[in-house]
Amino acid sequence: MLNNKLLLILMLGFSLISPANANSDLPVLSGVGGNFTAVDMYNKPMQLNDYKGKVVILGFGYTNCADVCPFTLGYLKQLYEQLPKFAQDKLQIMFVTVDPEYDTPEHLNQFITHFNPNFVGLTGSRAQIDHIVQLFKARYTQIGGDVDVENVRRVIHKKTTSAAEDKVRLYNHSVTLYLIDQDGETRHIGYTGTPKKEFTANILSLLEAPIKTENFRIKKNSKNARSSAAYGEITNLSDTQDVLLSVSSSIAKKTELHETQIIDGFAKMVHQPNHRFKPGQVLTLKPMSYHIMFMGLHKPISDLSFVDVILKFKHAGDIPIRIDLER
Repeated sequence: MLNNKLLLILMLGFSLISPANANSDLPVLSGVGGNFTAVDMYNKPMQLNDYKGKVVILGFGYTNCADVCPFTLGYLKQLYEQLPKFAQDKLQIMFVTVDPEYDTPEHLNQFITHFNPNFVGLTGSRAQIDHIVQLFKARYTQIGGDVDVENVRRVIHKKTTSAAEDKVRLYNHSVTLYLIDQDGETRHIGYTGTPKKEFTANILSLLEAPIKTENFRIKKNSKNARSSAAYGEITNLSDTQDVLLSVSSSIAKKTELHETQIIDGFAKMVHQPNHRFKPGQVLTLKPMSYHIMFMGLHKPISDLSFVDVILKFKHAGDIPIRIDLER
């Protein structure tokens, strides 16, 4: 029996090729997507290539869609808000209307910004929209025309100047969400039913985390020790300052960034909350300096094969570290 992914490939008629981004396991979906032109919700001409360098989530719909489109945009709003700041800055969510005659840039702007002002709505000529639909192997079908606008449940009412504008069309359309990498290649197809945690992980896999961790090791201690320390290097690769908000690990009741300081002639470990990392800064954790302190160990370090640590940054979000232990 064919698995769901292979069945989808056969149905849509595209193939998988090796990932363009070595940091991601998501393959390039060859044959789906590509550059296109449209008009954005600011009434400016645009093309998809303008967004190279950003990860894009692209979906289809229209403003008079009563249920699916508001639900999808609400899902994308929640997805966006769950991402760390650096990922939000590198992500562009696009909503392509299948009703360009009704969805003018001004009306589309009002509709999209109701959900998130950082999203972009796209319209244009019918030929431009049909080209985008064809590129992404999407579909739409008109199921009703000249419907009185008062009989349509809508998020945003359009300002109209004539009775003719108060007649609307209804459509069936694809509800897939296309995840496009920074080179403009389609890497994944999702839905509003895709768990947000899974979709978030796919987005992050296409982005380089602005915090790098390396050379981490843990101090060996006695079997009965209730605490231990980890050392390594933390580098801020971004061009903006970030703040280490907290450190956590399941192996201990409390995990913190500490610095050893000489106070009144004695070496004391001092907790360093909200430690700031300047752009390009490398923080070296070593004995008698900075270190990650595990307090109240749940079991001896010697019984473990690895230790997982989460560094929570203000902009970079959660940065996981897995420290392998020598046996």
